[in-house]
Amino acid sequence: MLAILFNGRLFSINGRKYMKKLILTAIALCIPLLIISCSETPSGKEYPRFDAGDTDLLDFRFAAKNNSVLPADAIGTLDGDTISITVPHDASLDGLVAEYVTNSPVVQVNGITQASGKSANDFDSPVVYHVSAKNLAAREYTVTVTKAPSTEKKITTFALLGTDAIIDETGADIRVSLPPKTSLKKLPASFSAACSQVTVDGVVQASGVTLNDFSVPVVYTAVAENGSRKDYTVTATVIPAPWKEITSFVFRSSDNPALGSDVPGTIADDIISVVLPFKSKANDLAAWFVTTGEKVSLDGVAQSAGSTRNDFSSVRDFVVTAEDGGQRTYTVDVTVAKSDAKAITRFVLDGEECAIDEDARAIRVAFPASRPLGALKAFFVTTGVLVSVGGAEQESGRTENNFTNPVAYIVKADNGSTRTYTVIVTPTAELAGLWNFEYTDAAGYTLFGATQTPGVQGNSLRFDGYDDYVLVPDSADLTLPQAGSVETLVKIITHKPYAGIVHKGVRPDFSDETYSLQFWGTDGTVRFLVTGASGRYSYVDSSTKLSTDVWYHIVATWNASEVRLYINGKLESWTPNTVGEVRDSAGGLVIGAQLADTLYNSSWRNLGMNGIVDRVELFGRALPDTEVAARYETIKTAGGEALAAYLMHVASRHSGLMIALLGGIAFILAGLFVFNRRRMRAGG
Repeated sequence: MLAILFNGRLFSINGRKYMKKLILTAIALCIPLLIISCSETPSGKEYPRFDAGDTDLLDFRFAAKNNSVLPADAIGTLDGDTISITVPHDASLDGLVAEYVTNSPVVQVNGITQASGKSANDFDSPVVYHVSAKNLAAREYTVTVTKAPSTEKKITTFALLGTDAIIDETGADIRVSLPPKTSLKKLPASFSAACSQVTVDGVVQASGVTLNDFSVPVVYTAVAENGSRKDYTVTATVIPAPWKEITSFVFRSSDNPALGSDVPGTIADDIISVVLPFKSKANDLAAWFVTTGEKVSLDGVAQSAGSTRNDFSSVRDFVVTAEDGGQRTYTVDVTVAKSDAKAITRFVLDGEECAIDEDARAIRVAFPASRPLGALKAFFVTTGVLVSVGGAEQESGRTENNFTNPVAYIVKADNGSTRTYTVIVTPTAELAGLWNFEYTDAAGYTLFGATQTPGVQGNSLRFDGYDDYVLVPDSADLTLPQAGSVETLVKIITHKPYAGIVHKGVRPDFSDETYSLQFWGTDGTVRFLVTGASGRYSYVDSSTKLSTDVWYHIVATWNASEVRLYINGKLESWTPNTVGEVRDSAGGLVIGAQLADTLYNSSWRNLGMNGIVDRVELFGRALPDTEVAARYETIKTAGGEALAAYLMHVASRHSGLMIALLGGIAFILAGLFVFNRRRMRAGG
């Protein structure tokens, strides 16, 4: 028998048949309960009750209690399979926790099961929720979260030209004070703002780029994302300058014609010192000055730079007034100095122009290695008052010195200061000989009959074509067996037969002739020849016929392969060298003739030239075409003044002739003037 207590009452069941029925009934009632208890618990709330195939989300929100970044619940809008939800503008979308209502047992995001009100996700991009029903049906919802438009509209920083402004947020006022003398027109403002854009008069502003005129207040409008606006008034001012300096003070020669050059002052604190050149006058000068102030005055009189004239014979006070009203006084002390000029501006040693290196205080010149240097005269030009060597006063063009070693020339200025120049003569084997005839008493050669006269470069020698000559004794430096060059400047007075210009050899039978620069015939043809050891010679003749009373630059060169002749820098002719090395003879070097004191015959005498030789240079190498041309250009350029000096010299020696000539020219011009006047009248 089975006893059962049910609803407070006790029942008893007897018999096996009834017991079997009772057990079956109990099993049938328990199976559904077992199924329900073994199924998965739903991830959302099971409210209200749905059928087994339901996959709906009935509610979706971000509850403020689960999301600290939200001031209130953000409720989503369900539209089919999409859910849209808006959160405040400043809310972070990463880490939001969603709360939702569903009867589905499983809700997943990217395969991860979600728990309503607990699971956090990154909603910076749309999130897909996968909803699974009890019967395994599925549905996906795309949740899109957007931020609400910002209402913020604030200019947080503002600067002009690197100067930060003061921002009054309450009064919407921005003020900036800029350095003195700043121009307020067309300035770019640098700013930062919490808003969607900043405009001025409707024009969108780009920080550091957009230009505006700040000479008047400018209204900057901050526009929020939701369209609301806030105006800021920007006021820029320029600080009055406190500057009151004089930065430069000069007596310019353009403002003061009596001064030969600008005279700058030295500014030390509030003292301006000016030293005028020797013998200058300080009683009527106009000062040119540069100032940072607004005005400069002297004894209450406004000063204009470069034009207001004042007496600076005594100390004067210049008052500078700044833009902010401050003042500063400068005391101007002007004195007149003695001359401190002490330069050597030209130096000619034994007739040779020297190179002056002012920076190194050096004067340099090259002479032939064979040239005696023991007693040479120097012509010089100086701005000083005294030149001395070793304590001995020097007289330009007259005092001799030994230049074997460098010589120190000391120049004394009028104010007593001194400057030392070192004269350095460099012997060079390349220059075999140099004769400029600057001094007729020069050592190293014999001069017979020829007279000194002005030439293209300093003095020259005038040969009469009868028996005049210069003889340089033979030396090993003069032979030049393998290569050489002869350079000279000549002017012919009249043509003489076969007249010599430069000739190595003194025998009338020419048995000692080495090389010869001469005329061929009497038509002005120039010939140059070199003679070999066998007595055979190679020669070239010029195509140019030298005219009388004209200066010519002549260069002849030879080497192992050819002989060349140049006139005025251009190649006249050349021929192969068929004799090899020129022969070495004991004959001296004759200038102005072919022979010296031995006559060729009674008619042609010593084969001398009737003309002028300015200088002769002998080189131990064949000068190339380019160097010949360059030397001619140098001589031509430098000779301009010398030629003018030569004409003046001639004029002074023949003043009567010149007066007559000028009178004749004047008479001719007067006649032409009268003739033309008559023609004009007749034509009219």
